[in-house]
Amino acid sequence: MADIEKKTRKNKSKDSKFDHMKNAKAKPEVYDLIGKRLRVYFEEVASQPVPDRFVDLLNQLEAKIPSKKMAGPAHDPDDN
Repeated sequence: MADIEKKTRKNKSKDSKFDHMKNAKAKPEVYDLIGKRLRVYFEEVASQPVPDRFVDLLNQLEAKIPSKKMAGPAHDPDDN
């Protein structure tokens, strides 16, 4: 029983360290900064070329899946 009380006290003391953060509101400047950094990072990643291995895998996948053009027009069973 004493072990449970010790663990409970430890958890409460950890929680109390962050109580002041529960109701804290982030400032708009923080959101702006996060957004700017995410955009810069995304632009860097998006501008990198697709690795050849991925292109090969995509080509293999496309070859296995029949395209809509080759499959012909869609048939609606209610059009009989």
